[in-house]
Amino acid sequence: MKLKNIKRLDNYPDILSLEDVRSILNVRTKKTAARWLQSNGIFYFRIGREYKIPKVHLMNYFSNVSSI
Repeated sequence: MKLKNIKRLDNYPDILSLEDVRSILNVRTKKTAARWLQSNGIFYFRIGREYKIPKVHLMNYFSNVSSI
């Protein structure tokens, strides 16, 4: 599953929105995606109320998890 997610990231911009992460993780709500980011220590930043996630940090997370 994790390797599929890395390949799917090619279709996304370099800076992901919370909606992008929600789609990648295939979860129902943005709140769930935000909790997932926080609980897994994925780097993100906020501009106002919007979450911004550098794609490279998500790719690193997936590659580290898939190598275990």
